[in-house]
Parts: sequence; structure tokens; C-alpha cells
Amino acid sequence: MTANVDRLDPSRRSEAIAAASRAFWPDPLFGWFARDEVQEHRMLPIFLGALVRDALPLGDVWSATIDQRVVGTAAWYRPGTLPRTRRRETRIYLACARALATGRNRLTGLRLLDAVEKAHPSEAHWYLALLGVDPSRQRRGLGSALLRPVLEQCDEHGEAAYLETQKPDNLAYYSRFGFEVRDRITVGDSPPVWLMWRDPRS
Repeated sequence: MTANVDRLDPSRRSEAIAAASRAFWPDPLFGWFARDEVQEHRMLPIFLGALVRDALPLGDVWSATIDQRVVGTAAWYRPGTLPRTRRRETRIYLACARALATGRNRLTGLRLLDAVEKAHPSEAHWYLALLGVDPSRQRRGLGSALLRPVLEQCDEHGEAAYLETQKPDNLAYYSRFGFEVRDRITVGDSPPVWLMWRDPRS
């Protein structure tokens, strides 16, 4: 079945968040935050939903649909839209705090998120805030299709791209698209978060 990849219709935001949440589970970082698997499932839409809601008016949020159902999403921020304004940052922080409120490692988790935010590059770039494909549709090229529009634009206009990932398996995946590890961040006994940078391809 062929997927349709296009910019996300804002009216389908909840579908995109649900698909991304299914894609992320299980996750080493969210599993470290959560008390159990049920809470991890509840946390993911809060975190990822805050990112999608923030990115929609400011960046490029793409969706993959099959049979009129959103099965994948990629949320990008355009160059110049980060750092967030104080108001936007407060909304993201409150969403994170809400998700972490009854979980484990709350203080260390907030310190880790703060350290990752402070390490965000100052150079102009496109920022991939999230990429997720429903597990039932993975390994069919949908992730590549979701990345392609912005990465092609990066190459055409000589623009860099950046992302963060907490899954070791993602390092090899993103390296296929030209991303390279720039740093690795941990706080206390937290799982590592890798920061990856991509120079435009000529």
C-alpha cells in the first residue's frame, strides 16, 4: 500500500501524536522516567504532544497516511525558530513537569532535559524534534519518506540539520542520512542522549 506524505493537516494533530507515541514505545529514556509500562504509555503523548503543538505553527510537520490514517510523523523546526520564546518554553516545561510529576527520577530527568537544551547548537539549522512511524508500518521506507522533503531542501539550500536521540539503534539509522554524533549527554544514572548533526550534501 502506497503512503501519502504531506504536511500535517492541523485537524489531524491527535492522530499524529498517537502514531508517534506508539512508535516511541518502548523507549529507554521514557522507561527510566516512568514507574511502569502503563505510565510510560501515558507519558509519551504528553511529551510528544507538546512538541507537535509547538512545532505546527513554526516549522514543518509532515505526516504519512495510509488508507486515510496517519501512520507516521516528522516534526521539524525551521532555522530561526529556536530558541523558543519564554512563553513557548514555559508550555513545554509544564508539559514535561506534568508528565514527570508521578514518575521516577523527576529531578534528574529535568536536569537532563535542561542539559540537552543547553547543548543545542547555536548555528543555523533545521531541527528534527521527532520522527515516528507506527510499529505496524515500520521497515517500509516511511521514515525515509518523512525525512526526505526537508533533507532535500537542506541540500539544495546548503542548510544543516540536527537531532537528538536516546535509542542506540537510531545512531546507525540516522547515519544513513548523513547525521554524525556530535555529543553524548548523561546526568547521574540517566540513559544517554546523543546529539547528531548533518552538514548539507553537495
